[in-house]
Amino acid sequence: MATSEEDREDLMREATALVRRGEYVAPQEIDVVTIGYRRNGALSIFFGQDPVYQFNDVGQFRRGFVDGDLLKADGGRLVQMRRERDAAQMTLVSTPLGDVAQAELIVKMEWRLSELAESIEEDVATCSAVIPEDANPASEFLAWWRDTQMKIEIASAPNVVAPKA
Repeated sequence: MATSEEDREDLMREATALVRRGEYVAPQEIDVVTIGYRRNGALSIFFGQDPVYQFNDVGQFRRGFVDGDLLKADGGRLVQMRRERDAAQMTLVSTPLGDVAQAELIVKMEWRLSELAESIEEDVATCSAVIPEDANPASEFLAWWRDTQMKIEIASAPNVVAPKA
């Protein structure tokens, strides 16, 4: 995740898994927002370095980076993963979020995405870069957000492709 202005340019230049991506400046955001889509339609949204929300090919939240912590979906629940270092190694310690913590995180995510959608709809978010030139990730995001009825569903796994039932 970006740590400086130059790193944001790298996200646009080097995030080749996001075959359609755009960088946007929204008035309510301090950092640039990058909206990107994988070839299979899976959406990723980067609000600067943090938060980052990533969804699978059916629009469910699969993993992210929020308040300095990694999150992943596991069986329709969220698991927080914290890095712990000792003298020899770094390990990820997984802790399932409780009902209240998960609900609060989802409400914050939905609010943030609603604010972004509103900025795009009102044409106050400006596009500073887009790849490829004919892509419109902001319009794709709006269609997806309306499709979800502005409600986030948690995936069963952190995979880009949703497991088949």
